[in-house]
Amino acid sequence: MSSFAQQLRSRHDDLFEAFYAHPFLRSLADGTAGRESVLHYVGQDNQYLTAYMRCYGAGIAMSPDREWVTWFRDSINFLLEDEVHPHHVMCEAFGVDYEDAQVDRLQPPAQAYIDHMMRAAGDTLGVLIAALLPCPWTYIWAAQRQEAEAPVADDNPFRGWWEFYAGDSSTAMLDDYIARFDALAEQASPAERERMARAFEDSCHHEIRFWQMAWTQETWESQLASRLPA
Repeated sequence: MSSFAQQLRSRHDDLFEAFYAHPFLRSLADGTAGRESVLHYVGQDNQYLTAYMRCYGAGIAMSPDREWVTWFRDSINFLLEDEVHPHHVMCEAFGVDYEDAQVDRLQPPAQAYIDHMMRAAGDTLGVLIAALLPCPWTYIWAAQRQEAEAPVADDNPFRGWWEFYAGDSSTAMLDDYIARFDALAEQASPAERERMARAFEDSCHHEIRFWQMAWTQETWESQLASRLPA
């Protein structure tokens, strides 16, 4: 019998496929991603990952033992010290300093995603991990698939981005993440498992919406303009 994580992965394969097929990710694969879209993504993702670390802080508070505390601590260090590398790759593609790409204002999709994660942080540890898991899972799965089916060209300015998420350290991190998620699911009540499933699904939708935000360079102003009568 498949694990809870694999059940959710199969149930939402359409969302993973939509993530992979999104034109923003495809533009990173063929090297045609535009400067404004990429920098819009970097600025918003920097803020998103800061919120992600705060969720890890909430996880520490909910940790049942020191082993979990250590895992959250190491995960925070990974975000601080390792996952800035893909951002640097993107900025270097356009000759921009990483610090200059950072922003203070969250745009609608990024704010909505962060709000979703923060709500999960107010539930159980299982629901929190469920909300956080799709982020690494979609990225690492997509990078591994790309490298297996059509490796990005050596002269692609974003090649380092793909190599990071397809690398062994990212793969090992994801395997551990999934194992922890499944262990929490085994201990959860049916009601909690349902909340975990919903949190996982919603995060998958948010991941696709994050790509769309980058692709269209969505802002609060552009969202308002799209709703006003012509």
